[in-house]
Amino acid sequence: MDYERILVFGAHPDDEFSMAGTMAKLADQGVKVFVATMTNGNEGYPRPEWRDTIVEMRRGEAAEADRVLGVARRWILDVEDMALALTKATLKECIRIVREARPHAVFTHGPHDRHGDHLATHTVSVQATWHAGEPVAAELGEPWRAPHVYYYKSCNLPLPTVVFDTTGYAHKGAEARATQVSQHTLFRRTKDEFLAEAERLKRERPAASERFWIVETNALADFLPLQG
Repeated sequence: MDYERILVFGAHPDDEFSMAGTMAKLADQGVKVFVATMTNGNEGYPRPEWRDTIVEMRRGEAAEADRVLGVARRWILDVEDMALALTKATLKECIRIVREARPHAVFTHGPHDRHGDHLATHTVSVQATWHAGEPVAAELGEPWRAPHVYYYKSCNLPLPTVVFDTTGYAHKGAEARATQVSQHTLFRRTKDEFLAEAERLKRERPAASERFWIVETNALADFLPLQG
């Protein structure tokens, strides 16, 4: 991979963990990894007493996960959970983010999911990535056409895929989830359990990989190379 910058769209502050190993591996190789989180996490509280503090809790947890995964910068849109939709304001903010990040590859949700925020992230991010490369909305920055777009989850389409070797980074997903204390009720695991799993994976170093779907809008400049 010769990407210098990638941008990962996620509906909520932990969705990007589906590609945690890839993010951490690329960051270690010098790639700038950017994340755009579409919602502020305001409904992600399992305890009523967390209602007024959950947004700040999740921002703090996201910052901890960024340190684990080597994320260079994260944008968090101030859209409430369960309310994400293709609006002009949200679309333009995502266009601005793409133009600022100038990624060589965009990673986002696929089109198949029962969660409305996930589906809306798919729609908005794909539209924003395309619009960002067009001569429109000049106040949002210089146009930037991302060379490649991938789905990293929620795709049932018969698209070509990339299976990326993440051996040596299998523990990163568990380490990242350990930081999300507010979500451990949803995950049905504790911080100590996640950290124990991470230590086991670091010790055993199993073969690992993550799968990505090549989005239909990609245009290859040449035939694919032979694999060695």
